Amino acid sequence: MRIQLLTHSFGPEVSPPQRRWSTFIETFLANGADVDVIAPNRQSDETWTPFSEVVLEKVSGRFSLYSFAFRFRALRWYSKILVQFLMILFMIPCALRAPKPDILIVTVPALPTLVAGYIISKLRRVPLVVEMRDAWPELLEESGVIHWKAVERMAVRCITHMQSTASKVVAVTPGHAKKLLKGGCKDVEVVTNGYRFKKFNRTKTQSGNGPRPLRVLYLGNLGESQGLQKALDIAAVSKDWMDLRIVGKGSALPALQVRADELGLSGVFYPPVKGSAVLDWYDWADTCIVSLREDWKSFEYTVPSKLFELAGYGCHITGFVSGEAKALIQDYELGFSYTGDVLSISNSLMADARKIVEWQPNSESLNEFKKRFDLERLGLEYFRLLRSHYQQIERREV
Repeated sequence: MRIQLLTHSFGPEVSPPQRRWSTFIETFLANGADVDVIAPNRQSDETWTPFSEVVLEKVSGRFSLYSFAFRFRALRWYSKILVQFLMILFMIPCALRAPKPDILIVTVPALPTLVAGYIISKLRRVPLVVEMRDAWPELLEESGVIHWKAVERMAVRCITHMQSTASKVVAVTPGHAKKLLKGGCKDVEVVTNGYRFKKFNRTKTQSGNGPRPLRVLYLGNLGESQGLQKALDIAAVSKDWMDLRIVGKGSALPALQVRADELGLSGVFYPPVKGSAVLDWYDWADTCIVSLREDWKSFEYTVPSKLFELAGYGCHITGFVSGEAKALIQDYELGFSYTGDVLSISNSLMADARKIVEWQPNSESLNEFKKRFDLERLGLEYFRLLRSHYQQIERREV
């Protein structure tokens, strides 16, 4: 079985889709599948692969990466959309240069990959599997990223059509899968997000519980989806006992910096880090924030991928989330979740500060969590799902 994957992010930059799919592809290769990846190279023209020669020698499948240089940038909302869809013009010919696959997979949230995949599947007459890692098209309507309503309605119809005509759709949460089925998708499966937990070469160290402020950390992407202004507002009314640090970069950073200045907060923002420096920050923190803005309903069935990394390392999680993400935190005793206005959350955090500092993960719950959300196990689940789907298609064609 030959699989072709279209993704907007595969490397050398590190990202959630890159971590998810490099693990899955290694599992596919180990089970005899050939995998071709089509992705932009946003950093350099150097040849790059996520797999060492040792790994590739052990597997029976063959791996190829077809990348194209794509480093366009834009500032205004409409130019950002145009630049994103310009990627289609590069992705389609790159994909057509690769061998014809038995199954074509597109992983979304980047909508251009969905459009490119739809076109390629029609041109090459191959079954299309659409992986929806974000809640499109609902997010399109909630975010208001398209300011022209007529264009937004047309985009929603196009997305819904491409989803409903796919041979299979893969969601990452059960709630989104139900929504997709109600929206007209005929064949929907769930393969959740997770983490490759064995990559941790150390466990979290205690940050020390002497007399000091509660150390609160957010580390990750600073986008509109995270709704981090609320964390700044909470920190502003909690200055006497809370030390908030935000590590990362993203489109919302300038606005967050302005808000921090307005609130009189200093020493909050730090540049993004990689590798062991990430774990150093986790060791510093008493609790790590997982946040999604509360005014977008689709986040009821969205679970940030950061939650799995934090839980796997043994961090206490402070959740500003609802729905399925909140349920995971509660069900596996990963930390505490808070809802309400700024003052009520501040008061609740202050009341819980001692419990947070002294918190230890429940070993039984954490082991169950790791077993369920291990990316290697999920990769094998995904492979079996794709193999079964391909076999069904072959039987129908006989």
